[in-house]
Amino acid sequence: PQMTKRTNTIMILIISVLLALAVVSIGTTAAIWTSSAPGSGNTVAPATDSPENWNVWAKYFGGEIIDENLHTARLTVFHSDSYGLNLETVIIPNIISIDGKDYKVVEIGNQIFADATLKQLPVKVYISPEVKHISAMAFSNLPNLTKVVFGVDENGQGANCVLDDFTFMMCAELSTVITNGRSVTDTANLPITAAGLAFMGCASNLTIIENL
Repeated sequence: PQMTKRTNTIMILIISVLLALAVVSIGTTAAIWTSSAPGSGNTVAPATDSPENWNVWAKYFGGEIIDENLHTARLTVFHSDSYGLNLETVIIPNIISIDGKDYKVVEIGNQIFADATLKQLPVKVYISPEVKHISAMAFSNLPNLTKVVFGVDENGQGANCVLDDFTFMMCAELSTVITNGRSVTDTANLPITAAGLAFMGCASNLTIIENL
């Protein structure tokens, strides 16, 4: 019995070590494809204003179907993590998979980043070319959001995009928004301005840039 008890104890210790290693491994794997920290050697998300692969971040998002026939979807959640990864660059994907089917992302829902680690980290967000609507408070209260870029496709084109009121509310470090020639308007169908309700509480030096 004493030997059995000792064997069980050893097995429990081995299992505990293996579980710990598995957790570390998962964290490391995630970091490899999310980190864009200088010198990390793990940059995956392109640090450009028109990423070559708009779906590099798709695995981090969940959504709901808007129109089954048109295969369109709305992003509703950004899957947070507990590893404190350096999410320096976040790319809104063009396509997400729902129940094994691909849907074009045309909307960004309310407060999808509410619990994400990027609330504590400097971050730049790239809006994919197909997005047509961004809901109220979708990016609100991200204190270290510094830059938003409305991306275009390989032909330099992107959908017209409407921002609801308070979309970027209280993003105190947001100082640069680049529209890349896309039509980005408020709910009154007027071109966005730094003084608009979409940017309430953002940096006092917020600049809207139409083209680089």
